[in-house]
Amino acid sequence: MDNLEVELKLTVAHVNSVLKHLAKGAYEEVADIIALLHSQAKPQVEAASAPSAPAVPAAPTAENPSE
Repeated sequence: MDNLEVELKLTVAHVNSVLKHLAKGAYEEVADIIALLHSQAKPQVEAASAPSAPAVPAAPTAENPSE
């Protein structure tokens, strides 16, 4: 079952706490898991931080009628 993937839902505070505790471990034992956590969390955090697109498309303009 070592290769079974598990999906967890954690707050940013929880993830930071896990990372804080992992950072105290020996580098060769924790580096891969820290990199994995970062690679999965980064796109989610960036998406949540990005300004949301307008719900209604912009009206066409004379300069760009295809909008």
